[in-house]
Amino acid sequence: MDRAAPDPLQAIRGRIDAIDEKMHRLLIERSGVIAELIETKGTSKPGDAFRPDREADMMRRMVMRHEGRLPLVTVEHIWREIITTFTAMQAPFGIAAGPADDNLAMRDLIRFYFGFSIPVSNCSTAEEAIERVARSGKDVALVAQGAAGRWWTGLAGPAAPKIFAKLPYIEVPARPAHLPAYVIGPPLKEVPVPDVRVLALHKAPGSEAAVAAYGGRVAADAGGELLVELPVAAALDDIFGAAGAGISDLRELGGFSQPIEFKAERVA
Repeated sequence: MDRAAPDPLQAIRGRIDAIDEKMHRLLIERSGVIAELIETKGTSKPGDAFRPDREADMMRRMVMRHEGRLPLVTVEHIWREIITTFTAMQAPFGIAAGPADDNLAMRDLIRFYFGFSIPVSNCSTAEEAIERVARSGKDVALVAQGAAGRWWTGLAGPAAPKIFAKLPYIEVPARPAHLPAYVIGPPLKEVPVPDVRVLALHKAPGSEAAVAAYGGRVAADAGGELLVELPVAAALDDIFGAAGAGISDLRELGGFSQPIEFKAERVA
């Protein structure tokens, strides 16, 4: 008797099951490596475990190799869940969420980038969220770029919390979790050189033009001060020195890796 032809759908499902098992085993293997790391150096504070420069490099490499029909933001979300989970294994932390015009957008941003296993506390003001980071030494705050007031006052000084990332990191058309926000945490043990530095300065005639002339942008304007983002290559003396912009009391508040602007998906 002739044998029945193999069911092509069953074969495809078998391949999917094999891939799923392989991915699961690789995750288990990764967790084992993290367990070895913890055994070697012990648990640590988030300031010791967070490596925003390494995370940015991982995401850039992911974007460069991505292709096919799987949406890039789906891969980004999965990757962020993995990074957050293994970071929390080394250094447990929580999220202090500042308010936003759209609180659901803030919650979407948090869950997209930090997953569902990290505890989240809602704060009534951005200042309260930053104060929680300073007090606990292990929480991380998310502050919407459009937060009201001069919320960045608590970031000044070497021992104060600092901005170490800005979200969303990958900018694609019509992306989910699109609320622009700063990630603020305890001072990092290893402080990377950021692509973009964030500073606060007194608003003065010519200050905004000087920032724009060197490729920077004003992110917020409140209480007679500007919150500005500047390329790290821009020399502050050139911008605010002899140019006569009238700048005083310049304060470093942290920095972040330049977000990736992704124009279109590559389909094989």
